[in-house]
Amino acid sequence: MSANYKNIIAIIIVSSTIGFIYNSLNPKGIPLIKEKRILIFEEEQSEITDSDLTDTPVTERNEIEEQIIAPSEGNIIKEEIPNAVREFTKPVAIRLSRAYQLYNQGVIFIDSRSKEEYADGHIKGAINIPFYESEKYEDVLNKIDKNEIIVTYCSGEDCDTSILHGDELFEKGYKRVYIFHGGWDDWLETGYPVESKL
Repeated sequence: MSANYKNIIAIIIVSSTIGFIYNSLNPKGIPLIKEKRILIFEEEQSEITDSDLTDTPVTERNEIEEQIIAPSEGNIIKEEIPNAVREFTKPVAIRLSRAYQLYNQGVIFIDSRSKEEYADGHIKGAINIPFYESEKYEDVLNKIDKNEIIVTYCSGEDCDTSILHGDELFEKGYKRVYIFHGGWDDWLETGYPVESKL
C-alpha cells in the first residue's frame, strides 16, 4: 500500500474512534443499538386513582388554533372534556376510536409529519409541528399550555415520528400526551374530518 492510502486509513480510524467516544459521552448521543420503544396503550393502563387526577381545565383546540394559525371556517361542535384528566408517567398510545373521541372533545392534535405531507392532507384542525424540524416551531409549541391534552400522530403504524415527538413533548413538560398509533392512514381510511393546504 502506498503512504497516501495508509494515511487515509489512519485518518478514518482516528476520526471514527473520536466520533464513537464523543457519541458515547454525549447525553444526546445516538445509541449504537436502537432500543425498540414499547408502546403502552391506554386500555392496558391500570386503574386511575384519585391521586392521578388533576382539576386543570382544558383549552379547546380552536382556542389554540386562533393563537397559532388563522381560524378555520366553520366550527365543529365539541363535547365537553372532563376536568379530571390524569398526568401520565410517559406518553400513552391510543387507537382510532379513542383518537376520534378526543378529537370530538376538542383536544389538540399535532401532526408530526413534514410540511409537505401535512399540506397534502391532515386531520382537520391539527397543528403541524414536523418532528425533525421541531426546534423551528418552539414559538408555536410555547403557546400550548403544558397542562393541555395533546395527541401526536404521523403517517401510520410503521411511522415512529409521533412516538419520538410524544416522548420529546413529555420531556419538555407536557404530561398529558397521547400517541395516536394508527395515525393519518387509519384516520383517512375511516373517513373522519380531514383538510389539506393545496
